[in-house]
Amino acid sequence: TLGTLSMGMAHEFNNLLMTIINQADMALISDREEKMRQALEKTMTCGEQASTMIRSMLGFAKSTDNATRRVVAAELMTDAVSLLGRDLKKDGIKVECEFDESLQVDVAPTEMTQVLLNLIINARHAMSDGGGTLHLRVYGDDSYVSLEVADTGVGIDAEHMGMLFEPFFTARQESSAVVGGTGLGLWLVRTIARNCNGDVSVVSRPGQGATFTVYVPEAD
Repeated sequence: TLGTLSMGMAHEFNNLLMTIINQADMALISDREEKMRQALEKTMTCGEQASTMIRSMLGFAKSTDNATRRVVAAELMTDAVSLLGRDLKKDGIKVECEFDESLQVDVAPTEMTQVLLNLIINARHAMSDGGGTLHLRVYGDDSYVSLEVADTGVGIDAEHMGMLFEPFFTARQESSAVVGGTGLGLWLVRTIARNCNGDVSVVSRPGQGATFTVYVPEAD
């Protein structure tokens, strides 16, 4: 429904605002010109994405960044994790990357970056106590490209697995990685993936982390 979509967009807009605030703070406290420039560039990127989302909500126009085009899949993952680099480092989370940079996909870059940003934010929350390892992979699987976000966090209870991608579902307990929020982040992940003729899957056990994999058709 329109109301559900609006709530989902508001959720994503809030994530972008959090990143903008963090990057602006980094620019303010940095005493190195290069670090300041990088932080401001990321702030501009998030601001542009937020502007695109608002225009879409109002129905006036769509940015060219929101149009489907051919992109290198690894670049989408790199863009998403770079926006949260400071937060991950602050939380003591180690990032490991394994990318096949030859793979390309036909997607709306702004939307797919938001998908990956959602998954990385969730992984960070799952490892909020004592750090951990975030493992990011981009690899080919038959005629699909898989974008994988794996963490070493608290994992997800079996009773919640079947409801993860339902709108407004949240788990209100410390034993699950899906805690709090509006319950729309994963719903939007699945919606966007399916709009790209793909889908999303998850493998997890309590105490053993979680692995989310978004797969979309490889570009011809």
